[in-house]
Amino acid sequence: MKRRLSLALFALLCLLPIRSRAAIYILVDQFSPEKKFPIAVADLIEKKSGQTDAIGQEIADTLRKNLKLAGYFDIVDKASYADKGPAMTPEEGLDFSKWTSTGATVFVKGAYQKKGKNYVVELRLYDPNLKQMLVGKEYKVPQDKSYAAVHRFADEILLALTGQRGIFNTKIAASCGVRGKDQIVIMNVDGTEREMITNNTAMNLSPNFSPDASQLVYTSYAKFFPELFLSPVGKKGKPKRLTFNNMLNITPTFSPDGSLIAFSSSMAGDPDLYLIDPQGNQVAQLTKSQGIDISPTFSPDGNLIAFASERAGNLHLSTFS
Repeated sequence: MKRRLSLALFALLCLLPIRSRAAIYILVDQFSPEKKFPIAVADLIEKKSGQTDAIGQEIADTLRKNLKLAGYFDIVDKASYADKGPAMTPEEGLDFSKWTSTGATVFVKGAYQKKGKNYVVELRLYDPNLKQMLVGKEYKVPQDKSYAAVHRFADEILLALTGQRGIFNTKIAASCGVRGKDQIVIMNVDGTEREMITNNTAMNLSPNFSPDASQLVYTSYAKFFPELFLSPVGKKGKPKRLTFNNMLNITPTFSPDGSLIAFSSSMAGDPDLYLIDPQGNQVAQLTKSQGIDISPTFSPDGNLIAFASERAGNLHLSTFS
């Protein structure tokens, strides 16, 4: 019975139209950095004039930088593009043969127009060999945030080619700035839209988002000793100090449910792992051994903690359950 069902399912899949099956161009788990995927990105056309301009070039350059940052792509030099015209579709005269000659497996064409204080940005991804559009989108964004359209389309490109949506609409937290006075900053993956979380004259390190991304826990030397602090994200509010032991407190991380924070502290001698809640109440000491235990990370279910340890000699990975 199972064999008959499997054969019937196989036959049904074979009857499905080819376009209804998502083709994967880049196998993420088999990707080789030495053989990147060739993609061409044309400068955007300003719709009213039918010509490219500085704004169209800037939007295209941002997309090229995002795709390069993704790590999968070889951006074909735009000097080799024979098609520099305004045609966006085959019906408008888009010539696929001019793109196959570039060596690109896929290419992007786009256009934009001003509407009040906004740009309307149209972007399309094509496979020139199949003579087929893989994805096409239109975005309305503020003129000073044209990169927002690029981020969304970069994610669409990755979804179309790998089967997995990209990360360009996510945020990262980092420690940036003058050495010794590093500040905690939240930004887009490509560095745009920076939001300062700390603004002091001390060094601030190791930021980690809460699961709902509403808070950041980090280490700060604002009170001279490296203590843990908690700051809100996206709204005003003073940072909350979580530790008061005047010792080393570093590498904090939230549990998957946000109820606990694991970190390394030297409050009892050698740096060991501890748990506190977001109010700063100590819950438990997890390790007590000679050598350094640092950089805890929870498993997705919260039942295990992986960390770096010197308990066996050189720094290595250990787990705690």
